[in-house]
Amino acid sequence: METKILQRLKDIESKYDVKILLAVESGSRAWGFASKDSDYDVRFVYVHRKEWYLTLIEGRDVIEELDSDGVMDFAGWDIRKALLLMGKGNCAFAEWLNSPIIYYKDAEFFQSISSLKNDYFRKVSAVNHYYHMAMNHDKRYLEKRGCEMKKFMYHIRGLLAAKYAAVYGTYPPVLFNDLVDKMICDKNIKEEIAELVRLKKESREHNTLIVSNTLVAFATGIASDIEDMLGTFPEETPFNYKALDAYFLNILNNTTF
Repeated sequence: METKILQRLKDIESKYDVKILLAVESGSRAWGFASKDSDYDVRFVYVHRKEWYLTLIEGRDVIEELDSDGVMDFAGWDIRKALLLMGKGNCAFAEWLNSPIIYYKDAEFFQSISSLKNDYFRKVSAVNHYYHMAMNHDKRYLEKRGCEMKKFMYHIRGLLAAKYAAVYGTYPPVLFNDLVDKMICDKNIKEEIAELVRLKKESREHNTLIVSNTLVAFATGIASDIEDMLGTFPEETPFNYKALDAYFLNILNNTTF
């Protein structure tokens, strides 16, 4: 599959006349609990030729392609969009940069962007991002008490990531098991979650499951903790984009096609 993904990335470069700087896996495969039939969520950052940025009307700053069979899903951001979002503390982009599955990277770009990303971490933005990601799955799960297994996995991962960002003041680990190890002390809860991970990996994407009352109560407790924390954070001041402006120009001036 990796060979097919790399070929598609080359095709995208040619089709859109761009240079891909980084391509990674995101979603459940990157988190470490993909099902047998999970698709491949390939995310990438790219740069156009310098002249593309020197027009009165801005061009589209995303590339999206989905295979007809739904197995591979490609989505990329133009470097200007990526840097603007990084300056706002965007957690999705940070997860791309921290993904354990890298299909391609420009070594110089990857080293420099990795050293920059933590400078733009924003606690309130990160906690809100992961908390709302978790709660988007919460209502559907708690009302039905027997939904797709992945809904609860997404729910508990979002809650743990939100609390991690609040407690440690940095981006949470991408791998779910690392997050569990860091945030959960209760041995029984860990064992229940480990069993969920095992079942998720051995199941199909839309298999259903009724999660125990113990895990539901545990998740509810974390949600309550996060809600209490959110009211205690000071207001965040906007970041100065001058450093990112200079970084952006450096990429444009030094990227070769």
